[in-house]
Amino acid sequence: MTDRLGQYPALRKTARWLWALVLLTLPVTSFRYYPSFLGRATVSPLALIPLLPLLLIFLWLMFRQRRIWWPPHSVALAAFLLFAMLATALGFMDTPFTLRGQDYDSRALRAWLSLGMGLAFFLAAVLMNRDEADLRFSLKWLYIGLFLTIVWGGVQALAINTPILDRSLIDSWQEIFSRRGLVARRISGFAYEPSWLADQMVILYLPWLYAAALSGFRLTRFKWLEPFLILAVGALLLLTFSRSGLLNAVLVAGVVLLFTARSWGQRAWAWFRTQSYAVRGSLTGLLLLSLVAAFSWLSQYDYFARLWDFDVENGLVGYVVNISAGPRLAYSMAALETYAEHPWTGVGLGATGFYIYDRLPAWSLTTVPEIARQLNPDSNIFPNAKNLYARLLAEVGLIGFWLFIAFYFSLLGSVRKLWVQARPHLRYAAMAALFIWLAVALRNGTQDSLTFPVMWTALGIVLGLSQAADVREPDAEQ
Repeated sequence: MTDRLGQYPALRKTARWLWALVLLTLPVTSFRYYPSFLGRATVSPLALIPLLPLLLIFLWLMFRQRRIWWPPHSVALAAFLLFAMLATALGFMDTPFTLRGQDYDSRALRAWLSLGMGLAFFLAAVLMNRDEADLRFSLKWLYIGLFLTIVWGGVQALAINTPILDRSLIDSWQEIFSRRGLVARRISGFAYEPSWLADQMVILYLPWLYAAALSGFRLTRFKWLEPFLILAVGALLLLTFSRSGLLNAVLVAGVVLLFTARSWGQRAWAWFRTQSYAVRGSLTGLLLLSLVAAFSWLSQYDYFARLWDFDVENGLVGYVVNISAGPRLAYSMAALETYAEHPWTGVGLGATGFYIYDRLPAWSLTTVPEIARQLNPDSNIFPNAKNLYARLLAEVGLIGFWLFIAFYFSLLGSVRKLWVQARPHLRYAAMAALFIWLAVALRNGTQDSLTFPVMWTALGIVLGLSQAADVREPDAEQ
């Protein structure tokens, strides 16, 4: 699609700058100045503003070409959308009662608008990343957005943990653009909450930085840039105190190293063995000191320290409740119970919340204060599944769930297609793509949003670049 924009130089330039603004503003997840008629959704990304005119450019180009463009290798996604429409339509036949002032129609409309917004980011990312020049352009603006996030996260850390900056002042600055101010003891960057900032680091930024360190592919001539940014991202992750974010980053980094860069690890080990005892001792000591410091820092926060406080007598459920994950487990179990009652087509996209309260496990009613507060008749909170896989099973049934999983595994095929290429930028992209694929898969076990622009943008870049792998190199035809 973008190659056709070459016929319109001014329009192509406009599209590239709009895409740059999308990437630059992605960290702002809950922009506070959207018109009131659009609702007060927590996920209201600032990047939607430059994204809309970018989509209009693509729609105009489709009109000129007299055809509707759809990403290749996305048949399963199209099938999922069609089946989700059927499941939603069938849900009207079993319309549940109104809950907290919301009815089935409004929740279904909200769910489809949210999914549509996520797909808009996905399609734009696919269209704007077709070759190495596009990749370098995207990375440049991702890095600029990351740099601004690092600076603002550092300012928040100083305000929260030191007397150097006035916390109330920084909190008021945060509320200039965000619907939420600072969070106690944890930094959130430009995002609504700390865990969202951790998701940005692990899914959007760290994959490209980590792949650069493993592959040697560089965006600039400055070899120190990616290592410096990796350290900065690690510091931000620690300051978020996000348990899932830190665990996902460590686990996925290990898997990517194992499957794509074992030779890198072997070379590093061989280099380490050739060094003097003093150098090896110093490096080992520095590593251990860093781990101890990170562990001590995290242990200061009770929310994190409870992870290693396991009481055998209370069992696994008691442990989950103790680490403040009880609500997530209870809502996921209620969603799965809803699926068991509607196994084939589910209850319709966006409708899980109507069924959750009546299907909560008994233990959650007496041991989880958050659920007790939400069951209060005065509460206006609409529940959700807290787990995308459980939500899909409940809302679109087993058929819709497997169609989505088929789409997701087709993206893994795109990762493999990138990996078998000889071109350095595609091999580099394959390492980052595998990191993204794994990180998103893990993240969706603790979140249930189908909007999540960071996820759709990162996956769209992967799919867009995989199309470049279908194009033969010039000398390959000779």
